[in-house]
Amino acid sequence: MRKKTEARREAILTTALEVFREEGFEAASMSQIAAKVGGSKATLYNYFSSKEELLLAAMHHSATALGRDIMALIGSSGDLRRQLERFAQSLLSVLADEDTLKLIRVAISVSGHSGIGKRFFDLGTEVVWCEMAQFMARQVAAGHLQEEDPEVLATHLRCLCDMDLIGNLMRANKPPTQKALDEKSRLIADLFLRTHEKKPQAK
Repeated sequence: MRKKTEARREAILTTALEVFREEGFEAASMSQIAAKVGGSKATLYNYFSSKEELLLAAMHHSATALGRDIMALIGSSGDLRRQLERFAQSLLSVLADEDTLKLIRVAISVSGHSGIGKRFFDLGTEVVWCEMAQFMARQVAAGHLQEEDPEVLATHLRCLCDMDLIGNLMRANKPPTQKALDEKSRLIADLFLRTHEKKPQAK
């Protein structure tokens, strides 16, 4: 029974995410989501107390899965530059993906009259950037990066990776090619390491 319940919740979250992306928060309705899942509004309310809670849960579900995939590209060993490039390339790809952008636009649209926007932002920090700060701490301890606050290091990398986000949200940028993603990820790694990499001491 528990597996069926979890499978049902998964189906609701997946369907809700699709509806919110396509319709926006205001236009989407619990009845519409229930109809697509195959059930009634009462079923949805058994799982989620409101449309706002369903939206947040759907965003959490999506962001957690994406965050795990992105963070799997880095570790505490191996070439730091290459790890940063892989991470940046994956994140840039996600932040240029139209499904991701639709979801961010939904979060922005409700942020003026609810706490969902902030909670979604905090979620991204929790899923990716808190772990990135831990990664930075390991790189500092290993002598690869200068002795700086790991959270500051993670924030700098975040700013570099977000450089195209506003343009993407406003559809001012063209969808990036793989070559463009490769070049941008190398640039991000280079800019970051140029500032924070620990240089060998002159003898």
